Amino acid sequence: MASGNENSSDDKLLLEEAVFRPSRWPGLIWAVPIAAFAIIIWLGISTLLESGPSVTVTFPVTGGFSAGSTPVQYKGFTVGHVETVKLSKTLGQISVKIRFVKEMAGHLGRGTQYWISGNNFSITNLSQIKSLISGPVIAIAPHKGAIVKHATGLSAPPVPAFTPPGETVTLVTAKLSHLSVGSPVDYNGFKVGEISGITLAPDGSHFDVGVFIQKKWANLITSKTRFWSEGAVHLSTSGSGATVQLASIPALLSGGVAFTTPGGIAGPGVKTGTRFTLYGSKQAALNAPGADAVAYRIIFSGGPHGLAASAPVQLEGAPAGSVTKVVTSFDPAKKQLQTSVTLMLEPSLINRTGGGGDLQAPRAQMNAMLSALIKQGLRAQLASSMPVVGGKMIKLALVPNAPAATLQPGTPPLIPSISGGGGVGSAITRIDDILAKLNALPLTQIAANTRQLSAQLARLSTAPQTQQTLERLDRTMAHVDSLTQQADAQLPAILHEVKRSAAQADAALAAVKGLASPHGLENAGLESTNLAHALYEISEAAKALHALADFLTSHPNALLTGRED
Repeated sequence: MASGNENSSDDKLLLEEAVFRPSRWPGLIWAVPIAAFAIIIWLGISTLLESGPSVTVTFPVTGGFSAGSTPVQYKGFTVGHVETVKLSKTLGQISVKIRFVKEMAGHLGRGTQYWISGNNFSITNLSQIKSLISGPVIAIAPHKGAIVKHATGLSAPPVPAFTPPGETVTLVTAKLSHLSVGSPVDYNGFKVGEISGITLAPDGSHFDVGVFIQKKWANLITSKTRFWSEGAVHLSTSGSGATVQLASIPALLSGGVAFTTPGGIAGPGVKTGTRFTLYGSKQAALNAPGADAVAYRIIFSGGPHGLAASAPVQLEGAPAGSVTKVVTSFDPAKKQLQTSVTLMLEPSLINRTGGGGDLQAPRAQMNAMLSALIKQGLRAQLASSMPVVGGKMIKLALVPNAPAATLQPGTPPLIPSISGGGGVGSAITRIDDILAKLNALPLTQIAANTRQLSAQLARLSTAPQTQQTLERLDRTMAHVDSLTQQADAQLPAILHEVKRSAAQADAALAAVKGLASPHGLENAGLESTNLAHALYEISEAAKALHALADFLTSHPNALLTGRED
């Protein structure tokens, strides 16, 4: 019993010791959320302390903006990011909230400019290639002052208030080609400027291309400078053959302008605003007439056959000027086409030996020179710079045996011309003429007559009468040969007898002359009348024998053919 009571008292004691008593400390499990909450508060406070000001900018609607990723840059450095992008109710604008770094505080005052950069790719600025992948960015030109919370942005970079020193000239062209703002301007392959602007004339007749040239290179441009577009591949010809003109790589991709000054740089440079013509190629620019050029006119029969303005003019193979106008018209009186060509000759390209030339009066000197050359046969011809593929040109050359002509007066004077000689076109024309004449021949009738004549000759050669005639001819020729051989054998004896008879006649004549003396007549008992007649007969016989001997000596065949009178 006693042991039972002891156990009961021990159980009571244990129950009293296990009584739960709550602690005043919440416990370690709450340490994690408390720490996280503290970190959040600290980050928020830190962000507020580190972040800069925010500005809302309104832009025209454009794609590529993304909240949280589109950067805001100043001279290539990121100075902020786009926080939000909202489209206006009119759907014509977007509102972009920009959060800047704290260093921009105090630099976002009135006059700060915002614009979109990289939305229009240009090959002239290769740094914009990355914008094709990353999208556009917002560029900024800061201005000191109190922060302006709302601003209006630009869709293109603003014109800088400060530009490097230099000169700006204007190029006039009817066709723009593929030039663009920023395209290079080269001098002998070296970049000395760029295209600063392009505007279309109000009437649409031409484009005005602004060209900026750096100040240190501005002296390269004078009033005689020629500009041309080099953003292409040009084929040209010269005395050394065909050449291919290639522009620089940037000019091939984005277009470009090049220039040169014929005769070298001489005289003062030009001022801003000076206007020049922009030619389509280097050849056209170099062939363009200068201020001292003298105009002349040429008339060709037929059409121009590809001749156009800016075509070169050569004087005996040397450059002398260019064509300025080509007009084709119909002549009702002659009922044919004719082409009137106006050309300009450059006195500076034709040096005058023995005193040079007076550029103050180039017309008189050029007229005198051409008049003298035209008297020697100078004529204008339509020619090709290269066979088959070459462009047309005007050639002034001396033509042998040219009809008389003069420099005809007029406004401008008329240079005599002839049809272009040589060339593929004229050769084809001559071949066509020959073929036309051959086609006009009665070839069918000629062939029939030839076949008929051949048949008649064949029948005649096989006829019995022809065979008998040929046999008789053979016998006759054999008889003639026999007579000839006999005559050849007898000819020496005949000549000997003739010569001997002539000698005897000479002796008889001498004897008769001896009898003609007074003593001879008395001794012979002859009368003088009979003696004179005998003397005459003997003398004539001797002459005849001598003539016969000489004739047979030089014509032995006379024994067969007889003597021809």
